[in-house]
Amino acid sequence: EFHRRLKVYHSWKQKNKKKSDERGEERAPESVLTNASESRLAPKQGAPTTDNQQRFFRIPFARPSDEFRDDPTHKKHGQWYAHFDGQYIARQMELYPDKNPLLLVAGVHDLQMCELSLDETGLTRKKGAEILGKDFEAEWNKYGGRELLKTCGNRMSSTFLQKRLGVVRK
Repeated sequence: EFHRRLKVYHSWKQKNKKKSDERGEERAPESVLTNASESRLAPKQGAPTTDNQQRFFRIPFARPSDEFRDDPTHKKHGQWYAHFDGQYIARQMELYPDKNPLLLVAGVHDLQMCELSLDETGLTRKKGAEILGKDFEAEWNKYGGRELLKTCGNRMSSTFLQKRLGVVRK
C-alpha cells in the first residue's frame, strides 16, 4: 500500500511541477523510468511474486543537468546501483566522478528513491544490468554504506537489512 501511494504522489508531483524545472529531480535513470511507463500500458501476467530474493543492479546514469550539453567532454556519466529486497528497492546508490556519492535506504529516504517495483523497472530484462551481491556490497561499504545502515537502525523498511543488522522493527 505504501509503494502504491508513493507512486501516486510522484505521479501527481510530476504532472503539477513547473515546465522550467523539467528533469530536475530524478530518482532513477531515464531508461528505468521509460520502461516503467511502457510496462504500465501492458497487462500484467501471472501472480506477483512475494519472495524475498535479493537482487542487485548497476546501470550507467547521466545527471539530468548534463543530459543535453553540446560538448561531450562535459557530460558526467555515473553509475546507479540498486538493491531489491523482493519486488521493492531496499538500497540505492548514485556515483559520479566529480560528486559525493549518494546513498539511500528505504524507510529513511523514500521520497528520494526509485518507487518502482522490480518488475516495473525492467532491470531483469536489461542485459548486463544485474551484478553480484558482493560487488554491490563492496561499492556500498567503500562509500560509507555500512555506517549509514547502522545510523538508520530500525527505521529501515527492508526486513533483510534489519535481520542482517540484528535490529527488530517496532
